[in-house]
Amino acid sequence: MPEISLPKISSPRRAQAMPAVADRLGAGQTLALVLAAYFIVQVVVRFIIPHGLELDEAEQVYVSQWLLPGYGAQPPFYNWLQHGAIKIFGISIVTLSGLKGLMLFLSYMFYYLAARQVLEDKRLAVIAALGLLTVPQISFEAQRDLSHTVAAIFGASFFLYALLRVISRPSLLAFLIFGIATGIGGITKYNFAVLPIAAGLAVLMDREMRRTVLSWKLLPAAILALAIVTPHALWLLDNFNDASQGTLKKLAGDDAGLIGGIASGLGSLTIGFFSFVALTAIIFAAVYREYIKAIMRARSRWTRLVGRILVLSLGLIVLMILFAGFENVRDRWLTPLLLATPLYLALKVDAAKIPVEVSLKRLWGVAIIIMLLIPTALAVRANMGRINGNYGYVNIPFAALSRTVAEKASGANTVVVASDRQLAGNLHFNLPSLPVAVEPPPPSMKNRPLAEFDRIVFVWRTKDGSMPIAFDKQYSAYLLEQGITTKPQDVAIVGYPYQWGRPTDQYRFGYAVMDLKR
Repeated sequence: MPEISLPKISSPRRAQAMPAVADRLGAGQTLALVLAAYFIVQVVVRFIIPHGLELDEAEQVYVSQWLLPGYGAQPPFYNWLQHGAIKIFGISIVTLSGLKGLMLFLSYMFYYLAARQVLEDKRLAVIAALGLLTVPQISFEAQRDLSHTVAAIFGASFFLYALLRVISRPSLLAFLIFGIATGIGGITKYNFAVLPIAAGLAVLMDREMRRTVLSWKLLPAAILALAIVTPHALWLLDNFNDASQGTLKKLAGDDAGLIGGIASGLGSLTIGFFSFVALTAIIFAAVYREYIKAIMRARSRWTRLVGRILVLSLGLIVLMILFAGFENVRDRWLTPLLLATPLYLALKVDAAKIPVEVSLKRLWGVAIIIMLLIPTALAVRANMGRINGNYGYVNIPFAALSRTVAEKASGANTVVVASDRQLAGNLHFNLPSLPVAVEPPPPSMKNRPLAEFDRIVFVWRTKDGSMPIAFDKQYSAYLLEQGITTKPQDVAIVGYPYQWGRPTDQYRFGYAVMDLKR
């Protein structure tokens, strides 16, 4: 009797389970809970590793002593938030890393909400948000030691959400949110200005979108944006040289001549672009490996808009290279401008009508691996000095130095004068009750009057502990300007073991104590 071949029937339960799993993985609640847990873990890791402050952390602590309309080479949005957080919760590692974690969490959520405005399959909004984890400048560098770039990530995510909401649902509330987002973005980082310019040009290139956005509702939005940026803009007019000098110096690079400068600028832009998008493109290609051709061919009004924003942003930077002399475009500088890359890829997937079930599982798997690797890498990085003798800023024994400074400062009305802002920030972090000064002070501020104190403790750092020549000259002039001719009574070079380091490895500081004659 011949065998009868029966068709395979898939289990109804399994068939029903796949969409149910996809719905859970594609839910905003799932994304929010996982990201909240992830950033809490990041705060815990930062609390566990040594408390030496990185460059940006120390800068934030130092300038948190004042609430100003401007602080230097970067707009003040993050400084204002950090000042408020410290005033409310006090100076601590949790306050510093908690604010950063909250800003990044909100960035991911605004990005998710931006994607939901324009994606037909709303579950793909989770794909877009998880795509940010595949960008090293956002997932790792921002977590390691960045502040103003974190603010720019938040500002760009908020701006994309507001822009797409205005176009898709052009209510008065949407326009007001758009004005707020544009204003906040404008005081996060100066290069953010490229994004709304590129977005505006991209919208104007589409007849329907142009008709939607060019409405009377744009006027109150513009007023809101202007109100937010005005305090800093007025400060910037009076302090433009101080605010722009550092940034322009970084962007200008070496004097390589016209052709050499253009070649250097275009080369650095190319390297920065690929270092930003390469890993994301590779991961998305692996996740959607069966559908790459269909995704590349897919188009929609939203892919055209976001694609134009990305291309126009790069085009504006090219113009800066050609006509403004920019020679050194770093990948970090591109962060708010290329932030829409994962959203663009998710829109291409949506336009191609690709099944979302498999891709959600795959990208969630990649995201979980990244979420495990990054805090692990940060913890391992803090331990590398024990192995190879190369220590990071977190390992520098600022706390031990602060105890010595506290002893020298006790019994008198004392001001601490540090040789640089990172040292000043770490001293203020460990000794919040003592005023800490650095020469020069933030732009628009006058030097702290030293004669009103009974004692000055100068602190500096070099590899051998000797006083830097520039520091000696600078502070000699600083004292003479204030009519102080007293000589230090107690000068010493001290060394302390690195935190989480080998006992024989030490970091050296110098200090000089000066009691002022009355």
